[in-house]
Amino acid sequence: MKVQLIYIGLFILIIGFIAAINYTSSIRQLESQVIESNQNVLAQISKRMDSMLQEVNLTVINYLRMPGVQAFFETPSSGSSSYLLSVSALQDQLGSVMGANFNMKSAMLYSRVKDEVMTASDVYSLKERKELEWVRSFLDSKSPKWTALGPEADLSGGNAAYDAASPDRPGECQILLVHYYPLNAGPADSKGMAIIRINEKSISALFEDLQFSGSDNVFLMDGSGRILSHKNPGLIWQSVADRSYSRELLARQGRGYLMDKGNRSLIFYDTSYTGWKLVYIVSERQISTLTLTVRYILAGLACAMVLVAVAASLFINRRWFAPMERFVGKLEEMAVRRRGGQGGGGSYQELELEIRQVFTGYYDAEKRLHESLPARKLQIMFELLTGGRTRYQAAEPLLEQAGIRLYPAHYTVLAMEFDYTADWGKPGDMNLFLYGLCNVAEEIASSLEGMKGAAVQMNGYQAVMVLSFADSSEARNLQAARRFAEALMSYIEACFKRTICVGIGGHYTDFGSIKTSYQEALRMISCKILTGQNTIITRDEVGNWDNRRLVEVFETADTLLGVVRQAQAERAGELLEELFAQAERARLSKEMMVQLCLQLVLRTLQTAEDAGVGELFRAEHKALPGSLEHCGSLKEMREAVGVMTAQLIAALQEKRSSRRKSAELVESVMAYAAEHYNQSDLSVNFLAERYGLTPNYVSKLFKDYTKCNFVDYLAQVRAKEAARLLLSTPIKLDEVALQIGYTNFSSFLRNFKKHYGMTPTEYRQLHRAEDS
Repeated sequence: MKVQLIYIGLFILIIGFIAAINYTSSIRQLESQVIESNQNVLAQISKRMDSMLQEVNLTVINYLRMPGVQAFFETPSSGSSSYLLSVSALQDQLGSVMGANFNMKSAMLYSRVKDEVMTASDVYSLKERKELEWVRSFLDSKSPKWTALGPEADLSGGNAAYDAASPDRPGECQILLVHYYPLNAGPADSKGMAIIRINEKSISALFEDLQFSGSDNVFLMDGSGRILSHKNPGLIWQSVADRSYSRELLARQGRGYLMDKGNRSLIFYDTSYTGWKLVYIVSERQISTLTLTVRYILAGLACAMVLVAVAASLFINRRWFAPMERFVGKLEEMAVRRRGGQGGGGSYQELELEIRQVFTGYYDAEKRLHESLPARKLQIMFELLTGGRTRYQAAEPLLEQAGIRLYPAHYTVLAMEFDYTADWGKPGDMNLFLYGLCNVAEEIASSLEGMKGAAVQMNGYQAVMVLSFADSSEARNLQAARRFAEALMSYIEACFKRTICVGIGGHYTDFGSIKTSYQEALRMISCKILTGQNTIITRDEVGNWDNRRLVEVFETADTLLGVVRQAQAERAGELLEELFAQAERARLSKEMMVQLCLQLVLRTLQTAEDAGVGELFRAEHKALPGSLEHCGSLKEMREAVGVMTAQLIAALQEKRSSRRKSAELVESVMAYAAEHYNQSDLSVNFLAERYGLTPNYVSKLFKDYTKCNFVDYLAQVRAKEAARLLLSTPIKLDEVALQIGYTNFSSFLRNFKKHYGMTPTEYRQLHRAEDS
């Protein structure tokens, strides 16, 4: 009984100690995970915001490159028909750009030569429009590219109609992008500039899309601590400079977090490419609720483990000795049989000797297994290729044990890969062929004079050959390596009925540079997408990547994205052909081409998501990485990316065509309501029957376009006509109600008061008293 109590006490002590350690480590790990997850969430918002702002920036750059823009900035005003037509065409293009990009709220161009401002609707002279003189303030040499103005700034710039259709939120600041013309000019030497007003609601909407806890505590602020975007419009343009964490937060750059001990909260931040900071505030209360849950879970598990330990202790103590006695008896019988059936003393010593022999035999068998020749060879080759062995004298005994024969100097490494791997059947077939490839390579190397080598399979699709030479001439050794590769390829094609590609690394004299040659060979074999199948790839065939041509590739990719967003199918096809031609001239590897294509498709899918057609391409996007990996040529990659790009452009064109038709329908409904407001039966059902649509569709379409439902719009039209009749005619109120389409007099009174804040009688008396 005492032994059982001791066991139970030890179990409880051990379980309590383990639970305490797990609690401490779990709390730390949980806090670390909470911090990391919040940083990741904030980084996602920041990336999406930067992507949106960069898209606007690229759109403006493409617009400033259009024909006719130079004439506006550099040519004086004139009344000629050609000049007026060019300005009108430029305004139409500006309106199209704004219509295609929902994140641009308004746009204007300023010409320093003419001192004029042009918007999508009109052209103004700053001398005539004093309220727009703030435009000249951006000609200061210290003006940033991205800036913001307070809610008091008047940025209508003649876009009153546009602003009325998209009113500001209360207290909304003005987020601006300023681009000088020409594009390479600064503020002082520019001929003008484009000023783009960003839709602040597009930024604050990103906070809601992710739907994580505490989205009210996310905001965008500038370098002085002013809030530029927030889910709560009442906080916009307020300053956080007076808060306890502001000084440290404003001084930091990049991304990270800091502690606000006064308010017991964590301040996460991420610096945008604009220089502004995205801030997310999390209180410690959120973390403490998680730790409390972990505490309860660990306490419950500890109690359960104590109960299990007590039950196990009781069960084991009852059933322990009999099985142990039977086991010892069996071992004694085995020892007696080994001695030939003789009894005698010293059975326990002999029993110990038998057990020791069993374990020693198992250890020796395991050691022989690990030290077998194939395993030893693989280990030594892996150390050579990864830089684990750098001195030939120290590695020579190990090479001899593994059966590897190499000269003490002059090495080059070959990477070997079978072609058309997508056509292979089972993965085990590839392993068998790679094993045969290594054996054939070693046999060919041993048959050539002045050459020694060893081959090994490094992964599921590649083998590696280390060649060493007796000759000290680099040129002759590389020629010998090429002859070896040609002989190997011929043998594999003749006997295995397969083709391979061979990448040859550089030639090095010292043993420690085998790693460098191996890395070069891998780079060569990765370029077989450029050289084709069944080829020998060296630095002469591949050459070096041209940084200037790489820049051209990325610039063409950016231009292609802009064209896709504009849904220009023919131009997109031309740019895609040009992109792949530039990539081939830049000598990009297959891995780089796959990444370039994935980035291109990912950014075009972002355009699809913004336009509301992303759901159509999600399945294709998931399957695309595998398709690109199996492509054997640039042409196949071009076709895979081209199909998705063409489908996206077609979807965008259809979406925009649908929007234009919807806008025309809503405008027709509004015009009909303005003319036939006096029909008492005018309703959504009536309009749906008139246009051959469902009432729900008409109602939703009208609300999406006008931001109000049709009933409220009709009530506003009728209220305005009633006000006109009240002031211009002496007719009675019930007659006014009938003339504007009301059959219920109380409905007329209720809707009139809702619109004007007073009854029709009060409205007539008030305005007639003012006229007198």
